[in-house]
Amino acid sequence: MTDLNIKNLSYVDNFKHSVVGNFVNFRTRASRSEYWRFTAVTVVIGFVFTLLRFIFGHSFLGSLFNLLSFAYTCIMFLPSVGIAVRRLHDINKSGWFLLLPFVPIIGLVYVIYLLAKPGDVGDNQYGSPTSYETITAEEAARTGLKETPSESMDQKAMIACICLWVLNIWISFLAL
Repeated sequence: MTDLNIKNLSYVDNFKHSVVGNFVNFRTRASRSEYWRFTAVTVVIGFVFTLLRFIFGHSFLGSLFNLLSFAYTCIMFLPSVGIAVRRLHDINKSGWFLLLPFVPIIGLVYVIYLLAKPGDVGDNQYGSPTSYETITAEEAARTGLKETPSESMDQKAMIACICLWVLNIWISFLAL
């Protein structure tokens, strides 16, 4: 079996690994691509739930999607906090910086900036940077994993995540 901790995983493979195999790891580092690939899948799933809740409103299906959305949020809490803490470790910041969004407006903007910032090149107090191996087409065929996405794809996913967050909040307010 391949050691997934050293592979530069695709969006879905990274999401699965973060949720199942690495969800309570608060000690090491997570690269920017690892964090944003996980976040992209999480945000898209959350957006689908929000959209379905908005479409079905106060009907039985709307209530069912509300319940499923709440369950999904509860299940994703620890993996999301874990990968965000590891992402902050990658830029030599404490996981406690995740509490900054409680400072109105500026706190959230600063945390998003930190999460988007490139990681430290060398060692820091949280360990060495992870050296990821790219998954080629040949290795993807052999292992069943997907090929590694490009850096430009990751940058587009980061921007799309932020836009979907904003849209998700806007739709949630419309549904009230």
